Amino acid sequence: MAPNLNASEAELSYLPQPALDRIANMGIFDTSCEGHQILEKIANKWTILIIYALTQGKKRYSDLKQQIAGISPKMLVQNLRNLERSGLIEREVFPTVPPRVDYSLTALGESLAEPLAILGEWAYQHIPDINVATKLYDNSPKSEDFWEPK
Repeated sequence: MAPNLNASEAELSYLPQPALDRIANMGIFDTSCEGHQILEKIANKWTILIIYALTQGKKRYSDLKQQIAGISPKMLVQNLRNLERSGLIEREVFPTVPPRVDYSLTALGESLAEPLAILGEWAYQHIPDINVATKLYDNSPKSEDFWEPK
């Protein structure tokens, strides 16, 4: 039984094929491709969640830590530094005791918010489909030996 996709929910507000055609000619699968390297920087769950959180406005480290459930302090710091280094967020330090630091999206980071929002909406709309597919796969007798060498 295949997952039940509601056609109206699966409709996209953009045409993906021209973008897919362009990507096919970019060498994105090659690790030396700059596009591949940029995807590596932005396509992880913590980066996406940080960008989502900062679309709501400036946030302090503690606000981000509280909002993004499950992120370790090390991962939050590492991702904030990478995002700042990539020009997607900016860090503003206030000379108080203790120092106050606010994080916000740059114009470049704001331009990434909408494509990530589309990805987030897709994920949310397809939770039932992914759950059904996962259960079907896990309950299939063939799924147990699929990855074993022949």
